[in-house]
Amino acid sequence: MIEVKGANGERLLFDGASVAKFRHNGLEEVARNPVSTYRSIQVKHRPGKRGRPDTYEVLLAMASFMSLTVDDEQKPRLDDLVAALDGSGTPAP
Repeated sequence: MIEVKGANGERLLFDGASVAKFRHNGLEEVARNPVSTYRSIQVKHRPGKRGRPDTYEVLLAMASFMSLTVDDEQKPRLDDLVAALDGSGTPAP
């Protein structure tokens, strides 16, 4: 199971069979998509300004689109999620 926590209380949870997005510090599930619907994932690096940490904007295309902004400290978990989804055997168009 891979959990990526967002900068604003949102998170993505990958359990091997599906990816779910939660809001409000994990209290409200707003979307869940099976891995078979995975199309692509885009990660854009945003350098920190005025003492703020670097962030990454994530756009995950599945049956629905999921977006998340993560801090630099979550980058290793984000890399794990990208590797797991890209290795899921579902070809990206």
